[in-house]
Amino acid sequence: MDELQTAVEACRAERECVVAERDAFQQFQTRIRRVDPVTIDSPNDSQTNMGDRSRAMDAPSNPGDATLKYVLSTYEQTVRSVPHYSIENEETLAENLAAELGEDIVTSLATNKVLIPAVQQAIVDRSQNAIDAREDLVDAITDEIDLLTHYQTELTTIETRQHNLREHLDTVQTRRGEAAFDIWCALQELETELDEIAKQRQADLRDPPIAEPPTESTSGEQLMFCEYLYAESDAPQYPVLSAIGDLGTAIRTDIEQIRTKLG
Repeated sequence: MDELQTAVEACRAERECVVAERDAFQQFQTRIRRVDPVTIDSPNDSQTNMGDRSRAMDAPSNPGDATLKYVLSTYEQTVRSVPHYSIENEETLAENLAAELGEDIVTSLATNKVLIPAVQQAIVDRSQNAIDAREDLVDAITDEIDLLTHYQTELTTIETRQHNLREHLDTVQTRRGEAAFDIWCALQELETELDEIAKQRQADLRDPPIAEPPTESTSGEQLMFCEYLYAESDAPQYPVLSAIGDLGTAIRTDIEQIRTKLG
């Protein structure tokens, strides 16, 4: 059951990463929420596109923390400071911010150079969305770890029973034919139990706890839950089914070998 233990460890490592991202977004959100935004006189301020360049001219020269530089540096110090975040690619800070919070946020900040109330609220709200999504993902990964542990226990029990049946046949000295038949029947029962476990796992996979896990490089493409969890780990993409397949092969091999002793 090595593949299941590897999968559990991969899930635990990924959960730590997601928790770190969630905490970083919470820190970023808190710091942005504390900023006093720059209020720019505009009759339609609440209805104006966040990237409207016409309002930038009225920005004060000393807005304090309500600057593009402050927002970007805060994002860099919180979200982008998570050790695993965006290390594998060459995504710029602005590209990452746009991917996580929206292109319109970046456009408005770059255009106005200051943080206006509408943009501040949008950043706070979208940061909350990022936090909530990662909370959901943490729960989903925890559920997967619980399932893996459950299946690991069930499969280990079947593997132990298989091993004990083979050992029992080796110790039988008399009426080996009858003993072989009993063990052959018991192994077939194990195979049936294994098939039922496989059906249950396939049902799990048809109803994943989360359809599209959030990543910093999400570009509209859906990422299957198992692919997300295991594609970059040493575990197979479907660790439970892989373990079931290996154990099923071993049981069928035993069945065929014992069949030769029945005649």
